Amino acid sequence: MLNEAFEARVQHLKYRAHGSWTPLLKALGVDEHILNRKNQPCPLAGCGAGVDRFQYTDKFGEGNYHCRKCGAGGGLKLAQGVLGLPFGELVKRIEALQGTMPVVPDNPSKCVEPGASRMKQLCQRIWREAQPVVPGDPVDRYLRGRGLPLEQFPRCLRCHPALGYFEKPDGATRAKKVAEYPAMLACVQGPDGRAVTLHRTYIQDGHKALGVQSKKVLSSGLNGAAIRLCEPTDELAIAEGIETALAVFLSTGKPVWAALNCGNLPKLWIPESVRCVAIYSDNDADSEFDGQLAAYALAHRLKHEAARPHAEQREVKVFVPKTAGTDWADVWADRSENHLANNRVSNQTNKVQVQAAKTARAATAPTVASCAEAETYSGTHDTHDAHDANAVTAAEVVA
Repeated sequence: MLNEAFEARVQHLKYRAHGSWTPLLKALGVDEHILNRKNQPCPLAGCGAGVDRFQYTDKFGEGNYHCRKCGAGGGLKLAQGVLGLPFGELVKRIEALQGTMPVVPDNPSKCVEPGASRMKQLCQRIWREAQPVVPGDPVDRYLRGRGLPLEQFPRCLRCHPALGYFEKPDGATRAKKVAEYPAMLACVQGPDGRAVTLHRTYIQDGHKALGVQSKKVLSSGLNGAAIRLCEPTDELAIAEGIETALAVFLSTGKPVWAALNCGNLPKLWIPESVRCVAIYSDNDADSEFDGQLAAYALAHRLKHEAARPHAEQREVKVFVPKTAGTDWADVWADRSENHLANNRVSNQTNKVQVQAAKTARAATAPTVASCAEAETYSGTHDTHDAHDANAVTAAEVVA
């Protein structure tokens, strides 16, 4: 359990350090020359230096570097290799710089937070229990109920038939299963494309089963990971929630990712191939502007990165709904409802107009008897014309 507790400290350290490794490494004592993003000899002990095999890039916001001989790594590995500190000592120094010295529990043996290996096994087991989303299943009915009908479902979404819902009673050390619900599972992927965790939305009868408690991430530490609902092109749309992202996709056709929350949004990793990023923010003007703040923080970071020497230019746009307290899923739902209402009015109007036209035609259309009388009076027997007249009358009646 102590090893798991230490592993949790390291994961929290990485979470806090995401996007700020460069100043953190400088504060630890790593020479600024090493962090200048230029090719140079490798500074890691045991590599043999070379001439230009090493480059610090911070590509994914994790203090990333690459050496053509000793390979790639992140900020922790770089700091340990350069400074020569024991790993435990290095962790303590970084925690001190972050102001996050760990609180030691009164009884470490009661620490039941799952470690990374156990969490990975749990995610894999739950994912295997679920099935791809298909028309008519609980996830499809839930999305349609939200006004989000999909012809094809993202591979990162699955439907679990009966996922356990757990609660931790006050004073208890373990959570207990209190119910089972169908659930929409979403695979959360890190910058390397590997699954980081699962997002769960508990549903019942086409709706959220538990209100605001219906959505839960299986583990913390998203660190810029996302739910990749579509394969990005040179353009990528970003939103917070899954439903909001799907609404953006349906309304714009743009490939879209979901960041899950505004805390993760500024850290989101964006592929270098994406040249245009459209950020669809929530409008949190009715609270503390968290949605707008996170969206513009991401936009600021992306523009700052694009301004670096030799970096490719990238267009960044931010879209915010007009109404406070709404997101783009709300906007889509309102438009869909208005569209349906307009269709209902239009259909009813068309029915009235068609019926009026039928009534008018029926009042003026010649009958079979009147056609026969006209033929007898004129002394002609044009069977073709009489047949056509009857055919038209029949067609009008059928119409």
